[in-house]
Amino acid sequence: MSGIRMTNKSKLAEEFMETGRLSSLSIIDMHTHMGPFYGTYLPEADLTTMIQTMDRENIKCIISAPHSALFDPIGGNSEILAAMKQYPDRIYGYYTFNPNYEHDLDRDLASFDQVEGYVGFKFLPDYHKYPLNGEKFTKIYEFANERGLLLLSHTWGHSLYNPPQMVEELACKYPNIKFLLGHSAPGETDYAIEIASRLPNVYLELCDTGRLNGMVQKMVRGASSEKVLFGTDFPWYDPHYMLGSVLFSGIDDQDIQNIIHHNAIRLLNRKEYTKHE
Repeated sequence: MSGIRMTNKSKLAEEFMETGRLSSLSIIDMHTHMGPFYGTYLPEADLTTMIQTMDRENIKCIISAPHSALFDPIGGNSEILAAMKQYPDRIYGYYTFNPNYEHDLDRDLASFDQVEGYVGFKFLPDYHKYPLNGEKFTKIYEFANERGLLLLSHTWGHSLYNPPQMVEELACKYPNIKFLLGHSAPGETDYAIEIASRLPNVYLELCDTGRLNGMVQKMVRGASSEKVLFGTDFPWYDPHYMLGSVLFSGIDDQDIQNIIHHNAIRLLNRKEYTKHE
């Protein structure tokens, strides 16, 4: 352990290496899923198991879009409603919208404000083969813009459906929406960093991309740690995997604290998310 103390300047990283857990500051994970996914086995996809992992790793809460909701336009969002009701202080949700099945949207938007725990919306344009700037999303953009909600969208560089250029266009048009670039547009991450640095309502998100050597430091240098959010794709990855990418990235402890906790609290910006601080 003495070698770690000599080579790593982060007190948070030192704490983690000595105890196997970051106890001094809780973690908020802004990009998660839950439940089974076709074609693969996810050993921690069960909600009870996820909560156990959260307790073990000091994860205060997660914002989630269940796997079922990514593709099932009828029953999928019911899973997050049940999870938020069962664990009201631990699980918050994105309403997931599939533009290929928009028949329930008006009904769900009418009841959205009455649902305890919803923080915004989740889009997967690449998966649904529908562009992020398509007309079927307009009603949601207008709704979210009126309320200052979060919008987490899958983004990928050089995509026909969700490149960072589309996020830039939409962020300018809807300045009250907090746009979270899911995966931070791999292949065009430099451009994603640039627009996050320039537009106050655009944020980078570490899921998958943060594992690349030097990426976390590059994001902090280019856009500041206040524009980088901790996300893991849990249960695809154990959250400690991405936590290590942040703790040992070479950034200072204040930047680490912003990424894993403070930025999320600021974005959620409602008392119920901070009452256990």
